[in-house]
Amino acid sequence: MRSAEYEAMFHAEEAHWWYRALHQLIFQTLKLELPDWRTRNILDAGCGTGAILERLGSPHQNVGVDLAPEAISLCRQRGLNNAQQGDIVALQFPDNSFDVVICSSVIYHRWVTDVGAVLRELRRVLRPNGILLLNVPAFRFLHSAHDEAVMTARRFRKKELRLLLRDNGYAIERLTYWTTLLFPLAVMARTLGLSRMGRDFPAERNRRSSTNQLFWAITSIELSLLRKISLPFGVALFAVATKQPMSDAQTGSGVISDRSLGIERY
Repeated sequence: MRSAEYEAMFHAEEAHWWYRALHQLIFQTLKLELPDWRTRNILDAGCGTGAILERLGSPHQNVGVDLAPEAISLCRQRGLNNAQQGDIVALQFPDNSFDVVICSSVIYHRWVTDVGAVLRELRRVLRPNGILLLNVPAFRFLHSAHDEAVMTARRFRKKELRLLLRDNGYAIERLTYWTTLLFPLAVMARTLGLSRMGRDFPAERNRRSSTNQLFWAITSIELSLLRKISLPFGVALFAVATKQPMSDAQTGSGVISDRSLGIERY
């Protein structure tokens, strides 16, 4: 992302309804999939400014990695010494190091030139049957000025993400769109020019503002639904996948690229 976007994220993550909803989705999923997650080793791959890493706690067993020095600097402002600069396609951890890998809003980025290579590297550091939690933006037609600011290279459909995960050694436990109830507003903001910056909704920093409270209330209803059902469309896609043994075909020399998957880059 551009440097200014890291600052905006840092100041908005605690209050903005979108970040609150994303973090709630991640942690309610952790609790459902792995009730004893607080005792497990977790990697936040692409930890950004550290809000998720901070909430994970246990800095002696959990770690965050991000390529951007701006992100690591902001993690330090949160007092996080368990965040380190690094490339998630070449992680400095032994095989089978983590029970869970969280990779939220990362593989969409222009700095990621080979999505399959990233997924294989995350799989490498996961323990057998370890869990990957993955969040990505959905639907190419939603590309907007905000995507340019955060350096979006790709947005995904469910079938594309399913194929990526399957072909890189994962079994899919859950795959759903989300931000569904607010999807019509997002479409208008992004495609009809109703938002000057192309954001879905204002970058609100005041948790008590009427807009923030309204959108949080709507998203809270959706989060409750997501405990029981998957949703058919939305601004983003959320996946829960487990590490599986790689077949000979998957471990061969063939490269699984954006082009081979039909994912168009911008």
